[in-house]
Amino acid sequence: MSEALIFSLFNLMARGLSSAAGLLLARAVAPEAFGEYALALNYAVLLGVLARMGGNEVLLVTRDGASAPALRRWMGVGISLYALLAIGFAVGIAPLLGLSAFIFAFCALRAAAEQVGLQMINSRLQRQERLGRVNLMTVMISLAVAIAVACAAGPALYHQGVELVTGAEFSADMTTPAGMFGLAPVPTFVMVSAIALVIVMALGMWLSRDALADARAEADAAAGDEGVGQEGAGQRRLPSKADFARGRGFLYNNLMSFAYLQAWVILAGLAFAPAQVASVSVVTSIVFALYVFPTSLYRYYLPKLTHGDARLKEYLVIASGFALPVAGGLALIAPWLAEHFLSGAYPRLTLTLRAFALVYLVHAFVTCAFTRLAALRLNGKRLLCQSTGATLVVGGGLAIAALNHSLGNASGDTGSLLGVDLYSLFLCVPVAAEVVMLAMAILFQPSLSRGGKAHEDNAAASA
Repeated sequence: MSEALIFSLFNLMARGLSSAAGLLLARAVAPEAFGEYALALNYAVLLGVLARMGGNEVLLVTRDGASAPALRRWMGVGISLYALLAIGFAVGIAPLLGLSAFIFAFCALRAAAEQVGLQMINSRLQRQERLGRVNLMTVMISLAVAIAVACAAGPALYHQGVELVTGAEFSADMTTPAGMFGLAPVPTFVMVSAIALVIVMALGMWLSRDALADARAEADAAAGDEGVGQEGAGQRRLPSKADFARGRGFLYNNLMSFAYLQAWVILAGLAFAPAQVASVSVVTSIVFALYVFPTSLYRYYLPKLTHGDARLKEYLVIASGFALPVAGGLALIAPWLAEHFLSGAYPRLTLTLRAFALVYLVHAFVTCAFTRLAALRLNGKRLLCQSTGATLVVGGGLAIAALNHSLGNASGDTGSLLGVDLYSLFLCVPVAAEVVMLAMAILFQPSLSRGGKAHEDNAAASA
């Protein structure tokens, strides 16, 4: 438990630092500028999920996942595919969405490094059992984002902070972000963060070197590939067909997770104005950072529950003991965050944060239910729950976007239907999706007696 706890704490600290940097950037710039950046970054992240094709998870489960050749094969495929997807998106779709070419280009460079390269490097480090270096890489990623915020708006944020704490007054020139290199704050941020993360990726490649292990892995691969010469086996430039097949399953799971956990900024961008998109982005960055804890509990308790339900109650107590106060705390600090820290600039932020606090609370119990389904090898039912949630999220978001534009709100202003505000209805969609997934996951759970029989069958199959 200690390693899992340390790993979780480092992830939570790193994501917390990234969220804090995002909040500081949101405080420093106009909501419209922040909304445009958030939308471009989320599209870039989606392309990254597609381009890596589950390769980072494949590296965690294949025999040669810790070797340098395996990492080079997957990174070569992932980054090449990402370049093609990003160029196609920049030429064909970004102009239709009104995205800045400069901002999207550097968001794409950042996502290529963060979502493809660094994900696969961290998988190799985990296979090498170098968790200290994994934690180091996680912290360095967050520091890169923090440095970018400092370059974009550091002096202005310092003077704003002094004003907020002491009540002192400074001139507008001292509290207005100026950016660097002749660029506005947001372009400065996206450029510096992209370059910094590429440097972190190069450092990660160096940290993952292990000459002895690489030599052994190449020898094992050459000896294990039947029907292929030793030289050809050790020098494959692409992952094998079996690895691609494994990656497809992970890719599907990643896309479903992206749909009901991270797609909200994209869906809001299709439905509402950039300022409202910015509010959704600020909130989801806070809540997404907190998903580290239920995810870590899932990874820790999954192997425990495969042997029986003896620790199921303990799991539920720990998960609820963390989720309840966190969700309540988010709901309580929402007015202060919206009105004082962000000076009321972001529309309806209090309502948005409280809605996603409820989403977080329900998702903690969804994760518990998914853990037991996975432990009992009922992965088909778990994927059905995930697919249903993703369908509800994407379908509901697209329907509200189409309805808002059909009511004449072409500029993205929020409309209403039969007296119901469409933005409030939009916030009900993620809550409803999580509740439906929880209900389905509970209905699919075998009873404790049947679960015990399933555990015995799993143990016999493993033996």
